[in-house]
Amino acid sequence: MARIPQNLVEEIREHVNIVDVVSPYVQLKKQGRNLFGKCPFHEERTPSFSVNEEKQIFHCFSCGRGGNAFSFLMEIENLSFPQAVAKVAPQAGVDLDESYLDSEQDIQIDPEVKALRELYAEATKLYHHLLVNTTSGEEALTYLTSRGLDEKTIDAFMLGYAPEGNILYDYFQTQKIDYQLLRKSELFVEWSDGSLHDRFANRVLFTIRDSTGHPIAFSGRKLIQNDDEPKYINSPESLLFNKSAELFNLDLAKDTIKKQKHVILFEGFMDVIAAFQAGVQNGVASMGTSLTTEQVQSLSRMADGISISYDSDMAGQKATKRALDLITQQGRLSAQIIHIPDNQDPDEYLRSNDATAFNQVLVHNVEDPVTFNLRYLQIDRNLNNQTEMFAYISDALTIIATVKEPVIREQFLRQLANEFDLSYDALQDQIRPLLLQKQAQKPSTNTHQGTRQQSHQPSFNGNQVVKSSLTRVEKAEQILLAWMLRDNDVWLQVTNQADFSFQDVPYETLYMIAMAYREEHQQQPITDMAAFMDYVQKPELTRILASLEGIDSQLFEDREQVSAYIRVISDEAPLEEKIRQLSRDIKEANQLHDHARIAQLSVEYMTVLKQKQTKNLNN
Repeated sequence: MARIPQNLVEEIREHVNIVDVVSPYVQLKKQGRNLFGKCPFHEERTPSFSVNEEKQIFHCFSCGRGGNAFSFLMEIENLSFPQAVAKVAPQAGVDLDESYLDSEQDIQIDPEVKALRELYAEATKLYHHLLVNTTSGEEALTYLTSRGLDEKTIDAFMLGYAPEGNILYDYFQTQKIDYQLLRKSELFVEWSDGSLHDRFANRVLFTIRDSTGHPIAFSGRKLIQNDDEPKYINSPESLLFNKSAELFNLDLAKDTIKKQKHVILFEGFMDVIAAFQAGVQNGVASMGTSLTTEQVQSLSRMADGISISYDSDMAGQKATKRALDLITQQGRLSAQIIHIPDNQDPDEYLRSNDATAFNQVLVHNVEDPVTFNLRYLQIDRNLNNQTEMFAYISDALTIIATVKEPVIREQFLRQLANEFDLSYDALQDQIRPLLLQKQAQKPSTNTHQGTRQQSHQPSFNGNQVVKSSLTRVEKAEQILLAWMLRDNDVWLQVTNQADFSFQDVPYETLYMIAMAYREEHQQQPITDMAAFMDYVQKPELTRILASLEGIDSQLFEDREQVSAYIRVISDEAPLEEKIRQLSRDIKEANQLHDHARIAQLSVEYMTVLKQKQTKNLNN
């Protein structure tokens, strides 16, 4: 599609008030110079989401999200930058040409990310070819077809096979792929002599793709099980792969999820694939059984409800409990639990039943969160023992007290009374203090209480932005970048340092983008942050820019601090990076059971750690 001209973007932004864009999603109240509300991106009791109408930016002090009107829409509705601009254009009275409204994103991709994506795309094609077209892949293909998967499904999920040896490395060698790129890809294991070897061997490979469909990682299942190697091994995190943020099959499922406003969370990759083949195309799986806050937030932007269908064994039930608690804490998705008959997992059930029966299970074999939690409480408890029975009843009442609807709460109380032959009135008496306590914890809406609560609202100050959880280097980078953007003398002082660079990629990226932006604006300081955010576009970077706006202006008064920040970034950052790299190396050596290397790396780690501590004491 044609790129929206910058002057047209600026015209739309200047004629749209961010308050009007945010208000449909967040109830805002004026407090001082800003407006505050509860953040739409996460669950919170005290509003920490701030909108600065003067600067036309937003920032959440809890989750760190921030940006301008376009950034907000990109986050809340999962839009591209052109789509966000097009969405608010009518509010600005601007009619965009249809050539700007194509759904494809016209964005600049980091060259290294692009190269790694191409690498993974080639690896995926090779592994898939080995599975479906070679004699070496016949055993793996037979395994998958015995699990009930047909040819179309195997192709749709780009399943693959990694044989013994270093076939992937040899393949990339013939293409003369750079060694450092191969090393960063995490497709290979680096031995102590620096040589690279295929990470996956003699394994069926499940391709993990990001939400846009790019392959970013693999999970390999051992074909012949033995005690020496784990059943599954997974790609470690990389520049492309952040397992806490990704969901298996989201790229294929997201349209159905948005349409049905419902998602099914499965435990394993095979469960998702088998369900997809059976016509259930709104299923995803987390990377392992531990669901994360980022994954829940991602799903809550697409769906209103979620069904959890984990395995019925103890590990699966514990994982269900963790997932349910997390979803409940987030408070943006209504949850239910699906029970597959005969203690089977979804994949097993589909191998012995047809798609119609499976769909009936998904609709009828469901359990609400309270019922699940009451049943879960009984696990490993001897309810014939009076002490354990009373302990269970006490815990059960705590759960029942969370039910908001009196009629439903009464039903659970009567079930509890009947199950243990107890007096319903006695249970009512016992739950009453819990209900009163819960009521007392609710925020008051009267004027006096509201005034008292406002004193705890966050404000734009340095203590909020430069958090103690940041490292010294990160604090220095944050303050220095903010100072450079607003003060031309500081910009010149830093850029005149020939060898200076920010150590953290996001800050260095913003630094480079700011250079280009200043060239287009006669080398003037960047005072219009909302306009600069339009130029940057990437949400992960505009969040940083929004946080910079909240730094206390007093931190920009002592010019001698500029040199101090430069020293911290230049001297301490290499040590921090070395510590991080040694940690990664120790972890990898543990995986390879290389005890000699573990001992050597541990000594190096302690030496570098002492060097860092010494520097901190001297500063």
